[in-house]
Amino acid sequence: MNTVSSKRVLIIDDESDICLLLSGLLRKLGYIPTCAQYIEEGRQCLLSQQYDAIFLDLNLPDGLGFDLLPLIREDQVNARVIMISAFDGQAERRRAVDQGADFFVGKPFTRLSVEKALQSTQV
Repeated sequence: MNTVSSKRVLIIDDESDICLLLSGLLRKLGYIPTCAQYIEEGRQCLLSQQYDAIFLDLNLPDGLGFDLLPLIREDQVNARVIMISAFDGQAERRRAVDQGADFFVGKPFTRLSVEKALQSTQV
């Protein structure tokens, strides 16, 4: 059985401060975070390691977070995908869920919204 302390979380977000903030929070909660700032970097991480959860930014310098969802669903079958975006409208939320995301967190997020996302997706 997986305990929180052995759960791996991949954060794919091009904003360094978001990566630092989120990875610090996840570490405090007992997770093992990894950060990637580009889709291609995220793809390499996804191909080399299994993750329990993936925080995926919608807009990245080399494409849309949506572009990674098929790979995640194929290779990371047990991973929960939590989309994060400053574009927090109904259309974005609907598309995220339609394309396979498990949860959506708008930016700026709070510790509470991150914890809620992890609890809701049972990570």
